Amino acid sequence: KKIESTTNRQVTFSKRRSGLMKKAHELSVL
Repeated sequence: KKIESTTNRQVTFSKRRSGLMKKAHELSVL
């Protein structure tokens, strides 16, 4: 259970991070 929750957290974090990077890229383009 612990390992699953940790992996899930990492996936959520990476998804959120990639989303932020995308936003930052769009802003820099503008």
